[in-house]
Amino acid sequence: GGTLKEAKASGLNPHFTFESFVTGKANQLACAAAMQVAENPGKAYNPLFIYGGVGLGKTHLIQAIGNHLKHIQPDAKIKYLHAERYVSDVVKAYENKSFDAFKKNYHSLDLLLIDDIQFFAKKNRTQEEFFYAFNTLIENKKQIIITCDSYPKEIEGVDERLRTRFSWGLTVAIEPPELEMRVAILLKKAEENKMKISEEVAFFIAKQIRSNVRELEGALNRILAMSNFTKSAIDIHLAKDALKDLIAVRGRQVSVENIQKTVAEYFKIKISDMLSKKRSRNYSKPRQLAMALTRELTNLSFPEIGEAYGGRHHTTVMHACEEIEQLRLSNQSIAQDLGILKQVLKG
Repeated sequence: GGTLKEAKASGLNPHFTFESFVTGKANQLACAAAMQVAENPGKAYNPLFIYGGVGLGKTHLIQAIGNHLKHIQPDAKIKYLHAERYVSDVVKAYENKSFDAFKKNYHSLDLLLIDDIQFFAKKNRTQEEFFYAFNTLIENKKQIIITCDSYPKEIEGVDERLRTRFSWGLTVAIEPPELEMRVAILLKKAEENKMKISEEVAFFIAKQIRSNVRELEGALNRILAMSNFTKSAIDIHLAKDALKDLIAVRGRQVSVENIQKTVAEYFKIKISDMLSKKRSRNYSKPRQLAMALTRELTNLSFPEIGEAYGGRHHTTVMHACEEIEQLRLSNQSIAQDLGILKQVLKG
């Protein structure tokens, strides 16, 4: 009975472990950092700040740290919670005038894991309390781990002094998973469900669902359910049937090839020149525009876009997107080009 009570107290889900976490290029850095912190809490990177979109495994990863620490230090005081829960704890402490107990609870932790810190936006008292808790824990060399949907400096409605502190340790991103990693996730999930799916079916699903892990699992569950209901084996035919409405929606989305073709025609250049290493402005501007449009209109991650544009590094793509965003605001003709291209692409 002890473990359930512990799970309740710590807020940890025992299923979220490093063993059950599928790694790949998209989350390699975050996973390595998480393992480092799990081995040396309060010493390696403090705070560890993990950011990325919905359903990419941030919660799984930070709870894995908690579960690992609990395993090697059973007496450690660990607390995992969603940011909204912290907000409601602050409200309760307010109502019951119990800030001393609140502080004692949070300031005495060995490991604090907070999910979705963007929920602190515009909640000033919460931010103030967290500021004190943060400082106390860091001073006592206790580990703090935070997740968010955006980069620390870009969190809206959060106090500057907190945002600065979020960047004190290590900030790592989790990207949407690339194709092979999506296949690996599907095969692992199927195995966890005691189901067997072929690589062919896994590749088919992975090509359809590109945005995040949660949607991948959802698609797999649909296929497993359909196989159970109809008592039929899981093959491509069944997978297509189970996902037909999802596939229909994807059919209406813009493809990277379409973007490249449209941009090249618009600027009267060859696609091959746009994808080449040629650096003249005739090619570099359209190339950057095309990359930025790809980021905006498809579900591809930065590394995948780099791949699609002549095998460029993902930082090149990130730089292109930032530069185009800046130009869009300051340069009338680029803003116009973007507007026209978007209209053409979205039909």
